[in-house]
Amino acid sequence: MNDGVPGRISYCVTCKNRLWQLRETLPENLERVRADGRAEIVLVNYNSDDGLDTWVRRFRPEIESGLLRYLHERSEPYIHLSKAKNLAHFGSTGEFLVNLDADNFIGDTVRAWREVWAREYDTLVHGFVAETDRGRFGRRDGLPADGNGTCGRIGLPRRHFLALGGYDEEMLPMSQQDVDLIDRARALGLGVVRVPQPDRASAPAAICNSIQDKLAHTGSSLSWEEMRRRNRERRLESLRLGRLVANPDRVPVKLLLNFTEAVEV
Repeated sequence: MNDGVPGRISYCVTCKNRLWQLRETLPENLERVRADGRAEIVLVNYNSDDGLDTWVRRFRPEIESGLLRYLHERSEPYIHLSKAKNLAHFGSTGEFLVNLDADNFIGDTVRAWREVWAREYDTLVHGFVAETDRGRFGRRDGLPADGNGTCGRIGLPRRHFLALGGYDEEMLPMSQQDVDLIDRARALGLGVVRVPQPDRASAPAAICNSIQDKLAHTGSSLSWEEMRRRNRERRLESLRLGRLVANPDRVPVKLLLNFTEAVEV
């Protein structure tokens, strides 16, 4: 299926006690990656205690074939999205890195993204669907939500992700880290292209999360709105100061790769 640019794509997924979502998304996403033939899913278990490590073992054939790359962080008590996403991206092997939240389906997007990079290699692709609950399953529990759950679907060439230093780990655990990455990439000269995902009832883009779901494992007493406000201030400050490269003093993290190999990422 390798239409467009042939480089390997790494879909970078992080999970902290979201096994209930991965049961729905991972099997289908693995099939999308298998059909493409030049892609992998990198899954970071961010010290989940919901049985994720046991459940993933059923995918040993996919791990052995290189379709699934499984990284286990076994010490952090709380989720920090920038740190977790960086582990998945830095621990990947692809030429192109795509953040894929655990609640997101790849859907029919692989070919479209390859075509974008074939036309203009130095491009950040932002995948999204329109702001609607149509074609999605789950519910918001009557609470407001930040977008429709697909804002974090961001892909760019590996060399540019590394040049940016990844996601900003100085931010609070949640909110604005995706927009910050896009802003810094644009400021460094990358083109930014939005590619919509077909929104069909038979092929939802994402599983709904409530605000409570999002905050459940952050370990923070701050509200979503307060984390968003403070992270937005940092994002705008980074642009104002020209602080476009994040994490200059980042220290590698020890992980377990594919159940047996100790690595630093």
